[in-house]
This record gives sequence, structure tokens and C-alpha cells, in this order.
Amino acid sequence: MKKEINVLASGNIYFFYRPKVESKQNQKEEVQRFFLVLHPQQSRKYHLIIIGKKHLPQEKGENYFGFVETIKKNKNVLLQSLTEKRYTTATHGERLLPDSHCLGAGKFLIASHDNHTHFIYQLTNPKKIKSAQNEFHIKAEDDYLISVKNPQIETSKGVGLAEKQKANYPNSLQKKFSDYHFIPLNPTNFLDYEGTELLLIATSKENLTERAKEISSCLERICSDRLLEEFAKITPPEAVAPITNPAAKGDFFAAKS
Repeated sequence: MKKEINVLASGNIYFFYRPKVESKQNQKEEVQRFFLVLHPQQSRKYHLIIIGKKHLPQEKGENYFGFVETIKKNKNVLLQSLTEKRYTTATHGERLLPDSHCLGAGKFLIASHDNHTHFIYQLTNPKKIKSAQNEFHIKAEDDYLISVKNPQIETSKGVGLAEKQKANYPNSLQKKFSDYHFIPLNPTNFLDYEGTELLLIATSKENLTERAKEISSCLERICSDRLLEEFAKITPPEAVAPITNPAAKGDFFAAKS
């Protein structure tokens, strides 16, 4: 039986990585951080979400932690934070933190489905997946289960954010956890707080746009036509925040103010 979805949030998504300080090659092992930027519809804000293992989960059941590092009030503030920076250390002198580079842009949906939530995206730029996207497991489209972690429940040492980095939710959100470690990302207001910890679990869906195939998700079925309708409502990212700029050094895109 196909189950209806309830779209909780939608908008544009950007995939970025920042090379390590003064790294000479933009190879996967030289990546300092891999992160997503979400720009919900009808909002000026940009949510920057760090992905812990420097690429997206790929195998079915594979799960990765992420967290909301910061929320920028508009595009200009976001782009300024992504440019290169110079700073001085006592041991190494002046150091260069390179520009962040955008690997792609597209549309996203966060939807409730039965007793869980999905994070689904479609890439619109580039049109063809190449080696740079493959290195970070970025596909033309994909679907993950997404949950939010209870900041008031202790975890093993070294797992998750330090206590002072965790989100401090108002009671209206915190009480939704009850005694659970994780709950579905519903409402999506959790993303409005820096330090929100997230869990992404790969679902290994079939191609979302192939209508001849039923789309398998968890133990239930989601109507593919409904997903396509919802994605069609989202303004393409190039029209909202054109932060893709072909770079001369072989990168696919570079953030530019």
C-alpha cells in the first residue's frame, strides 16, 4: 500500500567542501569539511549542516551524524563565510584557509511518512554526475531517513558534539523527545538552532523519476507522482542563490560573493 507523505519543508540545497589548510590538491583525503547548505522556500536564511564522515551515506542502512553548524541570515553573509581566510598561529605563522567549493545545487524535501521523516533531494546542477560528485556520494537524486538527537541524553565519550556545542531548545521542542534518544525531524524548527545533531540513514531507493517503478522506502510505499509534484513547486536554485561559478583549477564550482 502506498502511503501519502506530508511535506514539512522544501527549498534549495547546495553541496560544499572546504579543502584543508593550504592543501595543494583537492583530493578526498585533503578535504577538511563536507557540508550541505539548505535554503528553505519563503526564507532568507541558509542552514549550514556539517556531515561527519566527509561524504554522504551510500549503502542501505548506513548512517552518518551531522549537525547544524550555523545559520546565515542571507546569501551575502553565507558567501562571505565560504571565502578564503588568512589567520596567524604561534607555531606556523600565517595560514590560509581555502575557499569552500560547491559540488552541486538542487532541490530538497523534508517529509513525514508514517512514523518517520525523509530527507530527499534532486540535483539540478550539474546535469551529469562526474568524479567530483561521486567522491562524496552525491547522486542525481537520493533519499535518506533523517532524525534529530536529544541533546539532554548523554552519549559515549567522543560521540557527537561537546556539551557546550549542543543545541538549547525551548521547552516546546525539547519535550517532544520525552525519553527518546532520537525522534523524527518533525517539526523542522529544530534546524533553526545551531548545534542540532542529526542522523542520516541511507534507504537505497530506486530512481525517483522512473514512474514505471514503484519507489521502495522503509517498509512502506511512497507515491512517486506526489514527490515529482512537490519538487516541481520548488524554484530552481540558480534563480534564488547563484553561487556556482566554474573555476579555472579544475573544480566544478567555486563559491563567490
